[in-house]
Amino acid sequence: MEFTDPQVILFVADCERAAAFYAEFGFVERFRAPRQDPVKIEMDLGGFALGLALPGPAAESHGITPVVEGHRAAMTLWTDDVEAAYAHALSVGAADHRGPHPFLDGRLRVAFVEDPDGHPVQLVQRVVPSAADAGARGTR
Repeated sequence: MEFTDPQVILFVADCERAAAFYAEFGFVERFRAPRQDPVKIEMDLGGFALGLALPGPAAESHGITPVVEGHRAAMTLWTDDVEAAYAHALSVGAADHRGPHPFLDGRLRVAFVEDPDGHPVQLVQRVVPSAADAGARGTR
């Protein structure tokens, strides 16, 4: 038995609105059903598959109970410039949650926004220590 092509599905209020938001971060649409007024859109970024689905049709078709409120899943997007990514996210419709801040003893810079459906989106940047910082650590 083999498993392939994992996908995370976020339940959203409007598939096209959610797809437009995630396209701003480089996700590329690869599937939608139906073509007009879709109940599901699938997108890819760097080998990661993201499904955006309406909760009602998913519940009716599959007998599941989608959770549609609260921070029920978080998307993490790595970037080389968390400040620019944060500003971009806000400019394309994200809601502010927490601006860029140091994390893990300053090894990362992290910011959180919420997508149009309230899912947290974590923007993360690896911080490259300066030569002076590296030298100072070597003397401790």
